[in-house]
Amino acid sequence: MIPGFIDIHTHTARADANLIQIVNLDVEQSCPKEGLFSYGIHPWALDSPDFQEEKSFQLLKERLQSPNAVALGEAGLDKFHADFERQMKVFERQIVLSENLKKPMILHDIKSHNEIIALRKKHRAKQPWVVHGFNGTVQDAAQFTRQGIFLSVGESLLHPDRKIYNSLRTIDLNYLFFETDMAEIGVEKVYEAAAKRLEMDLATLQTRIFANFAALWNTGKTEPAS
Repeated sequence: MIPGFIDIHTHTARADANLIQIVNLDVEQSCPKEGLFSYGIHPWALDSPDFQEEKSFQLLKERLQSPNAVALGEAGLDKFHADFERQMKVFERQIVLSENLKKPMILHDIKSHNEIIALRKKHRAKQPWVVHGFNGTVQDAAQFTRQGIFLSVGESLLHPDRKIYNSLRTIDLNYLFFETDMAEIGVEKVYEAAAKRLEMDLATLQTRIFANFAALWNTGKTEPAS
């Protein structure tokens, strides 16, 4: 039976039989035995004077051994935080780890579209990547999906003045997800807004997103367009 809703990235676990979530945890937290989780080294972590790269990577490797840890993330790049060159190095190490462990990646991307795509090409990454909290333009969306990168849309969709409100209709539905991240609303509200904007039946949209969720562990779908 296909679940009603999928929240591909959240920081708040909910008990709901009609919902699948990937809950993001800190590497300091052990992996629970129930549910699905992601672990990564967020670029903001590098802002802290207490950040220890080797210790963080050791913990990350340990956490990702759990079968419940289904994705590596959040990882990524943010031009508003920390030393960008160091961010790049830490992100590249996580790309290699993702490929070695065959774990999809959930990405944090702030003003770093070009760098992220360049690194995917450089490493010839085969694992699926999901840019979470996508709020970009039509051109941004096409740039990512051409490289087989999924886009996850969140609470921004509820605001007509946001870029994603206009670009949603142009996104290839084969590369679309929804999320709550740190928002207090349920992911159901995002689905409903998307269905209305796409002029789709909600159940049809749910089926489409579930197929994408299954494809996260099928790397053949993430080959870039020629």
